[in-house]
Amino acid sequence: MIKIKHLGNHLYEATNGKDVIVINPEKYSPVELFITGLGNCSAFDVVELAKRKGYELKNFTLEIETKRKDTFPKIFTEFHLIYRFETEADAMTARRWVLSSLETYCSTVNTVRNTSKIYYSIYNKDEVIAFKESIISGEVEHTHNFEDDDDSGFGCCCCSS
Repeated sequence: MIKIKHLGNHLYEATNGKDVIVINPEKYSPVELFITGLGNCSAFDVVELAKRKGYELKNFTLEIETKRKDTFPKIFTEFHLIYRFETEADAMTARRWVLSSLETYCSTVNTVRNTSKIYYSIYNKDEVIAFKESIISGEVEHTHNFEDDDDSGFGCCCCSS
């Protein structure tokens, strides 16, 4: 459970029972926190999936571009996740890590799939593996099954929150 407490002066305290963060919407808005959570869920998946297969991702970054409706509620209509890293894995393997996160494991991405178009780009060193390709949006039955996966079905592929 997440608990949020208003501290006054536009400050909020959030706790998950393990740690506390102070949120200042004037510096980092709740919408930016949402996008950050979505991105970090997928980033964590990709890095951990690579590790599980014996690969290291050096200089990993994830950029997220978004589009929203102009009218209220200003829901997100598009996410473009841009993955950059260096690895010795081949392009198909690297693509598999990203797609496994986006289409199966990342709960936050899969929560917005019914309302948003999800695009991804992948860059390994100087190689473009994918450029603004889309995943299937909307309700999808997942039958993806990796050997040695022990996913509880909650959160990221490798964590339980």
